[in-house]
Amino acid sequence: MKLCIADPPYLGRAHRYYGVGGGAAGYGRQRADEHAEASKWDQPATHVALVRQLTQDYDAWAIAMSVHSIAVYAATVPLDSRSGYRFAAWVKPDGSVPSGSRIQTSWEPVLFYVPKERRKWHSGPKVNDHLAANAGGQNFMGAKPSAWTRWVLDMLGYDPEQDTVHDLFPGSGAVTREIAQGVLL
Repeated sequence: MKLCIADPPYLGRAHRYYGVGGGAAGYGRQRADEHAEASKWDQPATHVALVRQLTQDYDAWAIAMSVHSIAVYAATVPLDSRSGYRFAAWVKPDGSVPSGSRIQTSWEPVLFYVPKERRKWHSGPKVNDHLAANAGGQNFMGAKPSAWTRWVLDMLGYDPEQDTVHDLFPGSGAVTREIAQGVLL
């Protein structure tokens, strides 16, 4: 099967963190790579198009996002129990995402699409729909810890013997490095 992990610039934050000449270095972390077209990711339509592309091109996939994007993604896919689309949560026990809000965000949603044959109880090990893992140790804006990559691939039912995985937004390279290590369970 063809699997994909997509960690695009987050809706409403793309130009600020990734745009040429955009904002500050990012709350003590290095600024991410600059991209001339980063501002297109600040448009909901770009995220809707991403879902369509992933659905067309891959058998299973996951998209990382901010909590402020949930409504856009939820309106894009059917969320009934038989559709294969599901939200999960990455909880960051070591702290929250800095913001100007009094209520701090300490989790990020991930939207998954898992094909029918990989949703059945006997198709692989049981996986929780949440992960508690610190983001720490990353020196690149938006980098995911190795536990996150393993969790996402477990949710997708990754089988290294028969699956290929595409890291659609390689950024720091953390996801690609983790995939290259082979067996993840």
